[in-house]
Amino acid sequence: MTSKNKYTYVGLSDSKSVQDVNALLTAYVPNSDPGIRVAHTPLGDKAPDELVRTNYHWSNKVGSSGAVELSYHFLESAPSVMPRFGIAGFSSFNDEQKEAARLSLQSWSDVANVTFNEVSSLSKANITFGFFDYSITDDYAFATLPKGQNTTYSWYSAESHTFIDNDIGVNGYGRQTFTHEIGHTLGLDHPAEYDASDAIRPTYISVGEYFEDSRAYTAMSYFSEKYTGQDYKGAFSSAPLLNDISAIQDLYGANTETRTGDTVYGFNSNTDRDFMTATDANSKLVFSVWDADGNDTFDFSGFTQNQRINLNEGAFSDVGGLKGNVSIARGVTIENATGGSGDDILVGNSADNVLKGGDGDDIIYGGLGGDDLWGGAGKDTFVYLNGKESLKGNPDWIHDFISGEDKIDLSDFNFGGKGDIKFVDSFSGRAGEVLLTYDKVTDITDMSISLGGDLASNDFLVKIIGQPVAEADFIV
Repeated sequence: MTSKNKYTYVGLSDSKSVQDVNALLTAYVPNSDPGIRVAHTPLGDKAPDELVRTNYHWSNKVGSSGAVELSYHFLESAPSVMPRFGIAGFSSFNDEQKEAARLSLQSWSDVANVTFNEVSSLSKANITFGFFDYSITDDYAFATLPKGQNTTYSWYSAESHTFIDNDIGVNGYGRQTFTHEIGHTLGLDHPAEYDASDAIRPTYISVGEYFEDSRAYTAMSYFSEKYTGQDYKGAFSSAPLLNDISAIQDLYGANTETRTGDTVYGFNSNTDRDFMTATDANSKLVFSVWDADGNDTFDFSGFTQNQRINLNEGAFSDVGGLKGNVSIARGVTIENATGGSGDDILVGNSADNVLKGGDGDDIIYGGLGGDDLWGGAGKDTFVYLNGKESLKGNPDWIHDFISGEDKIDLSDFNFGGKGDIKFVDSFSGRAGEVLLTYDKVTDITDMSISLGGDLASNDFLVKIIGQPVAEADFIV
């Protein structure tokens, strides 16, 4: 089938939709994302090593299951070691503070092969929690590393309002502080040699040693996510982040039992984790996902803002009006994503993805694998960057294409020169020929492209459900 209507030709430059996809594929990548100021050298996948550079960890607590089994205790009276830390004026955790600390402990055991058991006495505890009223160095909170396998202490200032009310809830600074200090008791360092007790207040510019020292990458950092390009608008992580997960798994191994089923993150979440659950359009999600198995979904359908969702491991997504607030841990595959009512950009990975744009004018790029794609309401664009992304042995399916409204963007296909894409009634063997075959009985259009070269025997194919596709529905 051919059409008298001409396709859209964009010339030698990339189309707007291809530019948007490429921008998301390199979003928050230093020296690739032009919107990021790079003040320090990026370390990339080596950045987690800086969090475990002193190599302190619990090595003598391995139980019969193979996991490191640690005990914790909420102090009920002042221990004799308080003067050693330069603090005085003891007080204990209340029930709400205890629950927040337990949730932070849980978030570490979710990602690492570590278990925590609450005990009633200091003598049996590996990790302790308590408040102080006075610190000789004006500490806000601090914790000890597991040196010599002795009891570790995490201490918090009772003079700070951070540890009351909503601040110990999800996204609160108090909850983030619990997670940070527990990280120390497990063996994680600050990303560089700085501390709140330093005579000169540490800043990202003055003491940061590498790019990824921000609260976008690690809960162990002192510095705002804005230094690395993200923006959480006052929200904080309640759990370990991208580099924390890699670092703690380096010390103790990964928890391979965490979320092994089909898990949904965001709206309709079945994670039983408040920081991974969206309850309404005003929810602020800040998390890095560790997921051991299953067919998993990012459901961001309840948000109205324009979102950029990237399913590649190690990538950051812009969700619910925040920037770079959801990331995917190394070694994790999230198969599916659903956008909201804004104009969203969805990028898949090499798995067989299910991508649903929802309402709005969305851009959808499945990448490698055989993907199931829905644009939803609005004028949607389905992008392909090369001929390997939908081969006839495992093709993509576009389930709701509407001719005259939606577009298929092939402008990044490169067969050697201007005008190489050509719509034909039958193949001649020339690379770049596009054949559209419509079956009225099944209401399916096959879009085949002759690739030539090393892909000649496995040509490009997309199965399109919907109205017959005309040349005018393409961007080339």
